[in-house]
Formats: sequence, structure tokens, C-alpha cells
Amino acid sequence: MTVTEKLNGYGPLAGIKVVEMCTYVAAPATVRVLSEMGAEVLKIESFDGDIQRTQGPGFGCDLTDTEDPTIDLNNTNKNWISLNLKSEEGLAIAKKMIGEADIFMNNMRTAALEKLGLDYPTLSAEFPGLIWAQMRGYGEFGEFAHSPGYDAVCWAARGGVAGTFCEKGTSPAIPPQAFGDYNTATMMAAGILGALVNKLRTGRGDKVVVNLYHSAIWGGSIAVCAQQFGADYPKTRKDVPNPFNNTYKTADDKWIYICQPQHNRYYNDMMKIIGRDDLVDDPRYATVENLKEKHLQPELIEILEGGFVQKTLDEWLPILAEWQVPSQKVFRYTDIVKDEEAYVNDAIRKVNYQAFGERALPTTPIRYANFGDPPVVLSKPIGYHTAEYLHKYGYTDEQIAEMEAAGAVKCYHGEEVPDVIFKSERQLAGEAPCNW
Repeated sequence: MTVTEKLNGYGPLAGIKVVEMCTYVAAPATVRVLSEMGAEVLKIESFDGDIQRTQGPGFGCDLTDTEDPTIDLNNTNKNWISLNLKSEEGLAIAKKMIGEADIFMNNMRTAALEKLGLDYPTLSAEFPGLIWAQMRGYGEFGEFAHSPGYDAVCWAARGGVAGTFCEKGTSPAIPPQAFGDYNTATMMAAGILGALVNKLRTGRGDKVVVNLYHSAIWGGSIAVCAQQFGADYPKTRKDVPNPFNNTYKTADDKWIYICQPQHNRYYNDMMKIIGRDDLVDDPRYATVENLKEKHLQPELIEILEGGFVQKTLDEWLPILAEWQVPSQKVFRYTDIVKDEEAYVNDAIRKVNYQAFGERALPTTPIRYANFGDPPVVLSKPIGYHTAEYLHKYGYTDEQIAEMEAAGAVKCYHGEEVPDVIFKSERQLAGEAPCNW
């Protein structure tokens, strides 16, 4: 039984077929979004597999021959097929699968696609209803059009993230690996869904392209705008435009983040909260316009620092909540994996590994009232479903064995890896529907 059959028609994309030829993160994560909406996914790998399979140790993660938490991050609910695209038979099988699909998702270089006949002009001419989607590092035009792209260089470096998220005067920030990939994956999924709506309406396919650099620019829209009006980045927390949107250290050496965008409206409240009633209605600090004109933000920030350092984080949070000041402890990932708010809303789901025990797996963020929390089935070894799908396409056991011997396909011959469906916390408690 394929993973798709196991999911029993779950999701708004049930019946939609996706063929994926993707490696690393952004592109496979795009397809994970679609898979958790119920799409049938045929992930075609080389005999060596998605390069992400080699990355776990570099992220501090362990793996075994059948379990890989790193590959699971981008590849839930997929069916795993391994073909040699340099082989005539392997490429013919791939094209047959693509021809019967709604969506072909790739992040291969254009020259390689053209060599294989998997480029957009070729496939769209043969399959006019196909949605052809390509994840790129940079855009389709200009000097870097054909350069390799990773989120570290396209999104974090050129996209301004590493150079502006750090405290001013310090070294560039190093965001967690693939931070930009996951954001960009959601944008690509949205683009594909738009093309799918049009396909269902008109029967016509389309070409969908998203790139990491553009994604970073879009995410930095406010900074790009403000920069043109003299608001330089990176900033220091000692001199931000609005001191009520800033971080402050508490008495127990923890950090709190407050976000009160309407400075003028809430200025007096903030002074009362920190015990500085003497500054209520003070014309120097009461308006953000005067702060900007006379550059008084550093003075007000110092005043706020003096106030927040008087109490612990646990003392401040209820006080700020009572005054309806949006605020949070500045979390690290050690906090997030223990945060019940994340589990009850299914932002993180607990999964079990034979080798590693219980672990926390982030989920895709889109939810539908009609379908509830999506099922999650973890990844499989290279070629796990190759034979099963070849049978669906009419090949006999003998033909499959011959193709494998000829180096056209790769089938899995190891121990069975059960299709365990991991449920959300609320589903396990019987508080949320589970129709699969």
C-alpha cells in the first residue's frame, strides 16, 4: 500500500498528483506543504538520494539506514521512487509519471532540465495541462540567473538578513539553517495552488517560479521602505525608532520583547507600568515625532531599561498582560520544544523513532476546518515505493528486475518501514477529528 492509499482520501488536494525532483530544503518543503493538504506525491530520487540525506550530522542530528529526522523535516506523506534519469528507460518512466501528474516540482538547473527534456517549453508542449514549478536561488534573469542557490547566500547574505538582523556594530547574524527555505517554500506552495485553481477552471497548466533572493526582499519590505527615508539598518536596541518595540533585560537576566506600535497613545501607560509617573505627559518623550526630531530614543530606552530591570520576567509578564501590552519572553529553540502552546495548536507534533525515541517535528502551518490536523507519515529509504508504483504503471516483476539489473531503476530490498501515522496532541486526546 502506498502512503497515499494509507491516508484514505484526506485533504483538499486529495486526487491531485505531484511529481517531485527536488533536493535539500526549499523545494521539497514546498511539496511537504502540498502533501499535508492530501496531494499524492511521487518523489523521484537518484540512486544516491536527495542530498539532504547526507546533511543530518552537519546539523547535529543522527540517522540510521531507515530513520532520518533531517529528511523528515521536508518530506512527510511522500512516496519514494528512485530512477536513473541518464538511462533511457529511467527517463521514460519519469516522463510517464510527469505526464499523468498535475504538478511537476523541481529545483534542478535549467541546463540539466533542457538536456533531459524536462524543461518547461518541452513538457508544456507535450502536456499542456501540467503545472511546471521551479524553485531557484536567484531570478531567471541577470548575472546570477544560473548560479547555485542556498538560503545562506541567496536569502541570508544577499537578501539582507545576515547583515541587518544582528545588533549594530557586531558581526553578521547566522540564522538557523534553512530559515529562508521554509519561508520561501510556503510562497511557492501558494503560487502552485494559484496555478492549480486556474488549471481546474481552464484546463491549462502554467509555469510557476519562486526564488530565495526575492523571498528575502519581500520579507524585508518595511526595512527596504524605511531605509529609503533614512532609517539605517542594522539597528542597535539602544537606538530604535520606537522604544516601545524593543527588547529589555529583566532582573533575572532574561529578556522580554514588547511591541506597542502606537507610541503616542500608550506612552503614559508605559511610564506608569515602569513606575515613572513623574514622566507622564513629558513633552520630550510623549510623541514619536519629537523623539525622531530630537533623537531622544536612546534616552527613553535607558529609562525603560532602568524600569524593566527592577522585576523578574515572571513578575513582568502578568503585569504587561494586565495592561494589554503585547509582550513575550525572548524564546530560544530549547523553549519552543517544551512550549505547550506549540503542541496544542499542532505547530509541533511528537513522533517516535526506533533509534532515537520521541522527538518534536514542526508541521506545516495551514489548517482547514473540514479536514482538521493533517496526518503525518515520516520518510522512507531510497526507492522504497519504486516497485509498487512501477506495478501501477503496468510493469511486471520480471520487467522491474530487468530494469534494476540494467541500472535504470532502484528498488528497496531492506527491512519494512511501517507507515505509522502520527496524530496531533488534540487528536490523541479525542478533542479533534481524525478521519483517516
